[in-house]
Order: sequence, then structure tokens, then C-alpha cells
Amino acid sequence: MSIEAVIVGDDELRAKFQRASGTIDGKLVDSMGRITIRLQAHVVRNKLSGQVLKVRTNNLRGSIHQEVSRDGSGVVGRVGTNVEYAAFHEYGFSGTQNVREHMRTIKMAFGKMLKTPKRIVISAHARHLDYPEHSFLRSALDDQRSEIMAELGNAVKEAIQ
Repeated sequence: MSIEAVIVGDDELRAKFQRASGTIDGKLVDSMGRITIRLQAHVVRNKLSGQVLKVRTNNLRGSIHQEVSRDGSGVVGRVGTNVEYAAFHEYGFSGTQNVREHMRTIKMAFGKMLKTPKRIVISAHARHLDYPEHSFLRSALDDQRSEIMAELGNAVKEAIQ
């Protein structure tokens, strides 16, 4: 027993996709641009303004950037940061950290206030850290996943019609 299928009009369908390929690429680039801008804004406004991490210096929040590029596999949208400590917060850390020798000003000793603050030397040492993850990039992407998929699907539909 066998089943046979015949596709009628496949040449026309291939030609339509061939003609639309440039349009699809352009629509995807435009769509990806809008997606990355919205995702960047979501990270800054809804993740790094006190919701996931507290703002101390505005360095991390100010470093969030977006870009859209084409590579061999298609259109790529990126939202990220170049701040060194961002991965520490995004993924967490469990392990030993080396602390360099440094100066510290103390105002209290043995539970009592000092008359005048003193500067003391803290020797170099190792400390163990168990810092939980505070995801701001991956969680933002998860928050907007359905909107992103819908926008990309609509871009392809528009290009084919």
C-alpha cells in the first residue's frame, strides 16, 4: 500500500517566496529593531529601576544597549551590556572570591561609637560567596516572548501577502 501526493502550483509558490525573500528580510530587520528597542526599555524601566536590582550608580542601567545585525543564519537582535559585573547578577555566583588589601574607615568598635573615625588596613583575604541570581536580561526576554513571536510572525505574513 502506498500514498501518493501531488502538489499543484508548487512552481508559483516557489516563485512567490523567491520574490518575497527581500521583502521578508527587510520586514524582519524592521521588526527586530522595534523588538530590541522595546526589550531594552523593558530591562531599564522594569528590571533595573529597583524591581530586580536596586540602583546605586546607574552604571548598569545606563549600559544596556541594543543592536540588530544580519549574519549567515538570518537577522539577529541583541540586548545586552558590557559591564563586567552584570554576569554576576544575571547568573549568580557561588565560590571563593579574593579580596585585595584595602583601607576602611570605622566609626564603631565592639558596639561602641568612637570619638573620631579611624582608618584601618584590611589585609588581603579570600571569602566565600553564595550570591543568588538576579536575572534582568533573561527574565525580560521571557516576559516579552509571546509579543516577540507575534511581531515576527506578523512581519513574515505582511511580506508574503
